[in-house]
Amino acid sequence: MSDDSQLIVIDQIRIGMFIKLDLSWFEHSFPMNSFKITNQQQIDDLVALKLRHVRYIPSKSDPLVTTPPAGKSPEVQPAEPVSQTTVKGKVYSSIIEAKRARFEKLQKQRDEIARCEEKFVQAAAVVKNINRLIFSRPKETLVEAGKLIDSMAEVFLSGSDTVMHLIQQTAGSEEQYFHTLNVSVLAMMLANEMKCTDAQIKDVGMAALFHDLGKVGVPEHIVNKYEPLTKPEQNFYEQHPLYGLDFGKQAGLPNVVLNVIVQHHEYMDGSGYPHQLKGDAICVPARIVTIANVYDNLCNHNDARQSLTPHEALSTMYAHRRAQFDPAIMATLVKSLGVYPPGTLVRLSNEAIGLVMNVNVGKPLRPRVLVYDAEIPKEDAIILDLAEENKELSINASIRPGLLPRAIFNYLNPRKRVNYYVDSQSKNTQGSSLPGQSQTK
Repeated sequence: MSDDSQLIVIDQIRIGMFIKLDLSWFEHSFPMNSFKITNQQQIDDLVALKLRHVRYIPSKSDPLVTTPPAGKSPEVQPAEPVSQTTVKGKVYSSIIEAKRARFEKLQKQRDEIARCEEKFVQAAAVVKNINRLIFSRPKETLVEAGKLIDSMAEVFLSGSDTVMHLIQQTAGSEEQYFHTLNVSVLAMMLANEMKCTDAQIKDVGMAALFHDLGKVGVPEHIVNKYEPLTKPEQNFYEQHPLYGLDFGKQAGLPNVVLNVIVQHHEYMDGSGYPHQLKGDAICVPARIVTIANVYDNLCNHNDARQSLTPHEALSTMYAHRRAQFDPAIMATLVKSLGVYPPGTLVRLSNEAIGLVMNVNVGKPLRPRVLVYDAEIPKEDAIILDLAEENKELSINASIRPGLLPRAIFNYLNPRKRVNYYVDSQSKNTQGSSLPGQSQTK
């Protein structure tokens, strides 16, 4: 609570004031206890609470809003309360009913996140199996890979709203396969947003699954090295697309996958490897996978201390490396993930601090945000869906994790590793099953 807070009587409230309610979260219909008054409906809802006073915080209020003159006694009765409470356009007969509706929606969101995290871990296990068997049982492995890609493509092709989730769980031994899965998800998202055909989206996903196949020919101490590679090590590492091409041919991978394997480190300005290809000499699927690959590598560096936040990764790619990427695909990435991709720490317009949990691919500026509130236990933290909240509530800025107070950092728990998975917001589906997995209930 701010040191400059002061009690004012309820009928002194004005638009532009930042207020705090000394109530539990279940005793009012607002998404948070502290917020700025932005419209008359909020004032009407506050009157309906039958409070005599609220806390007013001048330092967080609009500059032109000052404490009203104390012309009335604090004991003065507020105006007659309205008989109904309105939340998101729905009219409720009581504040408790309105809050219950919020709580039920919050629980549904938590269930969606848990289901998506479970599917991600299952998919990572499938990717691990594919990498393990591609050389000994190539035909069976390609069938298994196809099933995984089909299950992921179904989310994009179902016609429902696609949601890109931040995955906060880790899965130990599968972690090394998270990069492959991230690149596949991001690449398929880009292909879908670019209106590629169903077959092309699946081709891009399959190619992304095998884009790093050649790394099995590079010593692990080079692949996993934290420090910058020496010149000989870098030369060795840059052979992995060629190794992957040879391995892919042996395994019978289709040509579109082989092209991506050998070209996924080529850049539009000719600064890539192994053949320094330029522009149209690089196939479109490879251009898509390249952008997804670079973005994930920036977010998830071998040395976690060098990892960028998702917001910084997008900014770096767009501001400093734009010449390396297909401009249309790069613009699609920015449009799809938004200015504040999942995993970004943000400050909201009501001064709250939060972590972007997912982005509605069609509404990138209105994501869901996990919000810090010291008065609410971490396990019950509020998730605000900005796509459904009042339009005045928005994201003001991104925040570097190191600038957060320790209590807020521990509460929001921003991950050193950022993983993504997709799910559908369709009311009639619980998401597609993964190969070998039953539908999650």
